[in-house]
Amino acid sequence: MRHGDFAAAAQRLKCDPWIMRQAWLAKPDENLRAATVRFGWEPAALWVLADLPDDFITSRSTDHSQDMWTLGDVFEIFIARSGSPSYLELHVTPHNHRLHLHLNAKGVEKIRSGQSTLDEFRRPPSAFDSWVEKSTDLNQWQVLARIPANILPDGQPFVAGQSLELSFSRYDAGPAGAPDVLSSTSAHRELNYHRRHEWQEVVLKNG
Repeated sequence: MRHGDFAAAAQRLKCDPWIMRQAWLAKPDENLRAATVRFGWEPAALWVLADLPDDFITSRSTDHSQDMWTLGDVFEIFIARSGSPSYLELHVTPHNHRLHLHLNAKGVEKIRSGQSTLDEFRRPPSAFDSWVEKSTDLNQWQVLARIPANILPDGQPFVAGQSLELSFSRYDAGPAGAPDVLSSTSAHRELNYHRRHEWQEVVLKNG
């Protein structure tokens, strides 16, 4: 995908951008680079475009389905149909390696307590599409993702009036030894991207 395709996508996704912040901190990290996310929908899919300012674009990912948040920079998408107990967590790295997880609250607790591993919740990374453009001269990378409606629980097309719960987050890794800088579009009172009650609810509208 060429730069012009990303620009065209930005024109189509006309919603106001969501900004990634650090609501769990009294004062933002001095190294925070506020990313922005826009999205749009069609019956068959949700489209997401993220602009990710980054002074040091890096990832050690070598393939899909790895634990991307441990390997450097990663953009994360959380999406659920309102009222559904299950949700998707989708990762994209600067190398365009993808991770696809199908989770629920009980599953997350099982993983944290050691009763289960993440492998139980991994799904094929080919189920959604993503494209990445890196601009090292501009100190940023971009992600465009297409998330088919049929990979969400119930598999039905998106329709106007339907409610979705959305959150977008990132790990911004620095040089070796520097801590990752985390941020999210959700107003998380604790540093936990899975606090679903703090995600934003969106009602799909035509146009």
